[in-house]
Amino acid sequence: MYAELKSIIVTGASSGIGKIAAIVLAGAGYKIFGLARSYDKLAELQAQLTPGQFFPIAFDITQHDTFEKVVSEIASRGQIFGLVNSAGYVEPGAIEDLTMDNLRVQFETNFFGLVGLTKLVLPYMMKHKAGRIVNVSSMAGLVSLPLIGAYCATKHALEAISDAMRMELWRSGIDVISINPGVIETNIHNVTSGKVRSLQSSRFAHAYEKYLVEEPKGLSVRVVGDSILHAITSRSPKHRYLIGSGKEKTGVRLRSLVPDSVFYAQVARRILS
Repeated sequence: MYAELKSIIVTGASSGIGKIAAIVLAGAGYKIFGLARSYDKLAELQAQLTPGQFFPIAFDITQHDTFEKVVSEIASRGQIFGLVNSAGYVEPGAIEDLTMDNLRVQFETNFFGLVGLTKLVLPYMMKHKAGRIVNVSSMAGLVSLPLIGAYCATKHALEAISDAMRMELWRSGIDVISINPGVIETNIHNVTSGKVRSLQSSRFAHAYEKYLVEEPKGLSVRVVGDSILHAITSRSPKHRYLIGSGKEKTGVRLRSLVPDSVFYAQVARRILS
């Protein structure tokens, strides 16, 4: 397959959306370079896939001084066709409950690291006049919600950067695609609920328990993986893949039609009741 000649970099490949992206893309014949902090988890994934299809690399998205060496090494092993920016996490908490360090680390992981890595990969794509940059955003990047304001802020920033890059790379052969999931069954909820338990003295403690600890029903992560596969393989990928329940997608699409005061009041009543 022609795909076998092309490399795809997947960040956050040890779990969740990044892991399923690595699995489905490897299954399509691409050479996957899986990046994550946990090398052991990456090695476990490598053992499950076809030999020579997946290459694990220990990588911390907040350590910018390591990026150039990693990207250069990957580029030396073949054309970099795709970059799936999936590394990230949710920092829970109302703004009054967050520290400035919480905010900085959230942005460093979900936004600054992603942009820094993309800037280094982009010249290799431009050399071949071909590539796909797939940014795993969120519906929270389109509609901001309380109690996860820091996360929403990083995803809104990612949406702005993605839009700018689409125009800057127009007709360059490089497509920029946003993946906007709603509630998806991944381990990100386990991480969030653990952090929430340190906020029990907050006036939002009841809301945290209801919305961030009690595990919601979501779509299978495989649905997101299939959308990423389409974004990489399609001759004409969408600019944005909105992935979620019918109710979630309708809510995002109708948000601009609902008066601000009505939307804020309805959401506020839920978290303050």
